[in-house]
Parts: sequence; C-alpha cells; structure tokens
Amino acid sequence: MRNQEVINKAEVTLATLKTGGLMNPTQSSTFIRMVQNAPTLLQDARVIPMDSDAQKIEKIGFGQRILRPGQEGVGLTNEQKSAPTTSTVELNAKEVIAEVNITYDTLENNIEGDNLQNTIMQMLAERAAVDIEELILNGDTKSSDAYLAQLDGIRKQATSHIVDVAGEPLTRQVFKEGYKAVPPKYLRVPQEFRFYTSPGQEVEWKDKVADRQTGLGDAAVQGGLSSAFGVPVKGIANMQPYDEDGTDVSDILLTHPKNIILGFSRNIRIEVDKDIRRRKFIIVLTAKLDSKFEEEDAVAKIIKVKE
Repeated sequence: MRNQEVINKAEVTLATLKTGGLMNPTQSSTFIRMVQNAPTLLQDARVIPMDSDAQKIEKIGFGQRILRPGQEGVGLTNEQKSAPTTSTVELNAKEVIAEVNITYDTLENNIEGDNLQNTIMQMLAERAAVDIEELILNGDTKSSDAYLAQLDGIRKQATSHIVDVAGEPLTRQVFKEGYKAVPPKYLRVPQEFRFYTSPGQEVEWKDKVADRQTGLGDAAVQGGLSSAFGVPVKGIANMQPYDEDGTDVSDILLTHPKNIILGFSRNIRIEVDKDIRRRKFIIVLTAKLDSKFEEEDAVAKIIKVKE
C-alpha cells in the first residue's frame, strides 16, 4: 500500500473511531481491555468499568470464626451467632488526557492489510496504560506535578503496615519483615500475592537468588519470576527510586493483585487533528479513572530500601 493510500485510510479509520468524540460502548470496552492487557500493573489489577464518575463497591465478609461446637437439640445463643461485616469502597473518577502523535511514516511501516484501526487503538492503549500505571501508583494530591496531584495512588494509600528499613540493602530479611507485617488471615495463599518492586530491586533479588547455584537460581537469571517466601517478586517500571539523605532508595508493596481496584469510566473520548506540515496525526484521548485498595489492611509497604 502506498504512503498516500495509508494516510487516506487512516483518516477514514480515525473518523470511525469517534462518534462526536465519544466512543460507543463496544469501542470503549475494547479499549479498556487493550489497556488492561498492556504489560503494566494494570494487567494484574482488578479493572472495573464505571458507569458514572462516582461508584460504590460493596464489600461483605466474615472477619472472625463462625463455627461453634454443636450440641444435639440445642441452638446457638445470640452471642454465638455470626453476622457478616460490610463496608464500601468509593471510587471518584478524575479526568486524564493523553496526546499521541502518529507520523505518516509510522503508519506506512506498521500497517498491514485491514488492521489499521486495531493498530491505532493498540498504540493508544499501550501509551495510556503506562501513564495510568504512573498515576495509580505514584499519585499524590500534595505533589507539585499536576498530573500526579489528581489523586492519591496506592503507594500513598498503603498506611496500615509500614516497614522502614532505613536505607538497608535488599535482603531476605527485608522481605520477611514485609511478609510478617500483613495479618496472617490474608496470606492464606502466599503465591497469589506479589512483592511489587522497582525494576532495579527485582534484578538485585534475582542476582541474589542466582548465587545459590541451584535450578531456581538458573531460572532467575534466565528471566523467570523469582519469589521470596513463596511470594513472587515483580518489578514495576513506574515504581521508581527516590532520594533519601543522598541515598537512592525505593519502596516495595506486598498485596494481592486483585486487591488493587482500577475504576475506568466508559466515557472515553478520542479527538483527532492532522498536522500536514509535520506529516502526522494528533490523537487526543480523554478518560476518567480512580484506584483504591479493596482491603488496605491486607497491604504491607516496605520503605527506604537501598537501590
């Protein structure tokens, strides 16, 4: 397909992606799935499409023993009877915006056959996923960065179980302290939890595991997902280190992936412009989202781990 044919087709495709700027329900659901499938924290999290800017998620469960000794012909007293505990997680979506530039050459070199629409959607989703991960992870309403100041991300939300290692390097002891900080009632299946670290910390841990000269060590060097006390250790690109008294340190989060809720509004807009002088399409995406822990008590945060 010649360059001009690709450009003409792109104009038609981009026009069909938007209906007055607002995606139709099928398009928005497809886009949300594409964002979730990108290799970011969103791939692990529990993504909930929101029908409005504010949405409540009801929680129900039993936080204590419900079984009692049975006696034939004798019922349980009122004190022995159990009732579930209920609570609510509230999501309040904040608007985010992304601008993606696709040059004519990029389109010509990457489009094959009739896959133009999927390719453009995939490009948008992959870039948006990285930015959304940054916000839900590092958001801080007190930040000087206007984008990150829109909401408090999960790093800031984790407050109940803090383990401060005061600049100590990553060791098995660091992971052990984080593991023990989470109430045992949540860690029934440790292998389903994750230690989320910076990419540098993940490499450091793999290197330490590799020193054991075992099959597990070989697997770690080859890129396998290493673990600590049965919990997989996974590096997240946006879990970046920070300076603490002249030393680069970072955090580690321990939680179940599905404990991280990402509410994603279905009201996603795509608006398109064309810059003929720079030979590119300008695609502006707007969406609304929020993120919360379903059970913040089930999270441990290890802070100030030396990089």
